Amino acid sequence: MRLREDCSALESLPLKLMIVAVVVSLSIVPAADALGNLRNRDFVNRAEGQVRLIASSAQELMMEGPGGVRTVSLDFTGGGSLKFEGITIGDRKGGPNMSAIVLSLRNGGRIIETVDDPPTWLRGPAGEPMETRTPSFELRLTCVLEGRSAYILTEVV
Repeated sequence: MRLREDCSALESLPLKLMIVAVVVSLSIVPAADALGNLRNRDFVNRAEGQVRLIASSAQELMMEGPGGVRTVSLDFTGGGSLKFEGITIGDRKGGPNMSAIVLSLRNGGRIIETVDDPPTWLRGPAGEPMETRTPSFELRLTCVLEGRSAYILTEVV
């Protein structure tokens, strides 16, 4: 958009500026959608990594045996449209999710990790699943021997 030395170039300047403004305004919506998708993808990757961290910590404790303790700091906050709803770890003895970590999202999605190498019973302090709706917390994992059964006690601290 070089201005010529005569004044006729000034007549085309508003048209050129209007075209630039229209093109820029049409690009804003796709750029915002792309940014939202990027944030969602980042949240899912971080959440999957943290769920795997819980599972690997539980596996290590089970292999070490009773008395071992680990504290894991977790943060499931996100900036996109995907939001943390809650996490459920373990189940009662013989329950269908006694070796599972289930992260629930507000859109109905779930991220599930099973601790099965070695098979590990996860439970809360009352023998039931440990559940929390807080997106940022510290989780203490303790390997406990009760009778002939070893399990991983999970508590929010």
